[in-house]
Amino acid sequence: MKDLVLVAINAKYIHTNLAVRSLKAQLSDFDVEILEMSINDPLHRIIKLLLDLNTKRIGFSCYIWNMELVLKLAEVIKKARPQVQIIWGGPEVSFDGLALMKAHPFCDLIIQGEGEAKLRALLANDDPDDLRTIPGLCYRNRAGELSENPDAEPVSLNQFVFPYLNIDMDSLDHKIIYYETMRGCPFSCSYCLSSAKQGLNMLSLDRVFAELDFFIQAGVKQVKLVDRTFNCNLDRAKAIFSYLIKQGGDTNFHFEMTGDLIDDEMIALLATAPPGLIQFEIGVQSTAPATLSAIGRKISVTRTAEHVIKLLAQQNIHIHLDLIAGLPYETYAVFKESFNRVIALEPDMLQLGFLKCLKGTRIREEADSHNYQYASFPPYEIISNKYISAEELDQLRQIEMLVDRYYNSGAFKDSLAFILAARIYDTPFDFFQAFSHYWDRQGYYDVGKSKEQLFGILEDFFKDHQEFQLIGEWLKFDFLTQNLRLPAGMGDTSPDKEWIFEFLKDSQNIETYLSEFIDLAPKKIYTRVKFQYFSAAFLSRLSGTALSPADKPGLMVFSAAGSRIIIQ
Repeated sequence: MKDLVLVAINAKYIHTNLAVRSLKAQLSDFDVEILEMSINDPLHRIIKLLLDLNTKRIGFSCYIWNMELVLKLAEVIKKARPQVQIIWGGPEVSFDGLALMKAHPFCDLIIQGEGEAKLRALLANDDPDDLRTIPGLCYRNRAGELSENPDAEPVSLNQFVFPYLNIDMDSLDHKIIYYETMRGCPFSCSYCLSSAKQGLNMLSLDRVFAELDFFIQAGVKQVKLVDRTFNCNLDRAKAIFSYLIKQGGDTNFHFEMTGDLIDDEMIALLATAPPGLIQFEIGVQSTAPATLSAIGRKISVTRTAEHVIKLLAQQNIHIHLDLIAGLPYETYAVFKESFNRVIALEPDMLQLGFLKCLKGTRIREEADSHNYQYASFPPYEIISNKYISAEELDQLRQIEMLVDRYYNSGAFKDSLAFILAARIYDTPFDFFQAFSHYWDRQGYYDVGKSKEQLFGILEDFFKDHQEFQLIGEWLKFDFLTQNLRLPAGMGDTSPDKEWIFEFLKDSQNIETYLSEFIDLAPKKIYTRVKFQYFSAAFLSRLSGTALSPADKPGLMVFSAAGSRIIIQ
C-alpha cells in the first residue's frame, strides 16, 4: 500500500505542478506517487484513477483554478474509500483552514503554508492521534474538535532536495517546467499572496547554477521561474543571467521582473543573450500614481518605460507587460490611460488581467472601504467597485479577448502597427473599444473563430474607411508571412502560373531572391513560394521610402523559409 498519492490538477494540459514534485522529492524514504491531471479532464476519469490506487492518504494541491474540482474529487473519494485520509495543501487552503474543514467534513487534514517539512513530519509521525507538534496543521483532535497548530518559521530552501531529482524529464516533454530560486517578496503589493508574509528565502547560487544546468542538459523547452520579483537582488540576478548566457542551450527561461529595478549594467549584459534564451514578464499593473500608492506598489513608471524601451530595442528579449483592471481609484477612463501608455511601449505581449481578491491579501481585507464586489468562489474575481462598474469591467473583458487574439498572437503585427500608427482612432484603446463593439454587434464573441476568420473580420471592420485598401494589403502581408495559401476574399494578386515558372527556371532569379531553394527544381520551388503584387503606396511604407509619381505596383515573393523579397 502506498503511503501517499499527491494529486495535481493543473489549469492546462501543458502546465506542470512544482509543488507536488517538491513534496515528493523530500519523501524518498516513503512510497509516494504523483497523479497529475488538468481541470479539462473528466471528473469520473480522475476519480477512477484515484480509486485504482491503493493508498493510505491522498493529498490535493489546492489553487484558485482547481479548488471547485478538488472539492468534488475529495468528497467522492472519501465516500467511496472512508479509510483513506484526505489532505489539502496549497495557497487556496492556507488562510482559512478551520472554516474549510468545518464546511467540508470529508477533509481530514489541511497543511497551511509551506508544506515540505510539515508533510514529512506528518508521514513520520508515530502517533497519529497526537498531531500537536506539526506546525501549520489543521485537524480534528481526539474529541473530534477542530484544532489549528501555530505555524513555524520557513525552512531554508537549501535544505530541500531539488524537485526534479530522479524524474524522467522525457515524460514532461513539450510541457512548461516551473522552478523557483526564492520564496517570498520584499514588496507588499496589496493584491498579491506574497505580501501575506515578509522576508526572502533564497537558494544559494551554486544550487541555482547546478539546477539550471540540469534543465539545459535535459533539453527542456521552457522553464518558468515562479520567483515573484526575480531581480529584487540585482547582483544575484545578473550572476544568474551571466551564467545562462555563458551556458547557452535551447531552453527558454521566463522571469518575473520589476521594471524600474533593472539598471543599465543589466541591460548591457542582456544585450549579449542569444534570442530565445530569456523572456521577461514585467508587472506594471497601473500607471496611475493614486492607484500604485493604494496597492503599495512603489515603482517608477517612467523608469520602467525607459528600461523596457531599451530592452525591446535590442530585439533579443521577449517581453510581456501586465496590467490589472479593477484596482483602487482606477476608473474606466484612468484604466484607458494606463492601457495606452503601456501599449505605446510596443511590448511583445500585453497581458490584461482582472483583480482577484485572494484569501490572505490586504486588498481583500480592504474590500469594504472601496466597495469591492467580488465572486465568493474561486478565483474571487472582481465584479465592481466604487470606481468602475460591472458593465465597464465586462467591456474590458471583451477588449482583453481581442488584445489577446490580435495583438498578443503576433499574427497581426504589421497590420496593427499600421492601424495604430495611422491614428485611424485617437488612441489604441479607442480602436480596441470600437472593434469590440463591432464584435458584439456581429455576435462574434459567441462562437470560436479560426485565424482566417480573424483576418477577415478585421478587414471587414474597415471596409468603409478611406485606408481600406492599405489595411487590406497589410493584412495580406501579415497572413502571407505565416501561410502560403490565401483565404478566399483576401484578394489574390498572383502573376499567372506560366510567368512564375519562367521566373523560377532562371537560376539568376533563384540566386538573387530565393537562394534557400537553389538546389531545387522549379516544380518543387513552386509549392514553397507565393508571389503577390502590392501597391506602390504599400511598398513605400514597407520599405520606408518616399513615394514618387512614377512608382508602380511591385511584386513580392513569400517563401516557407520566411523570405520576403521585393522584386521591382
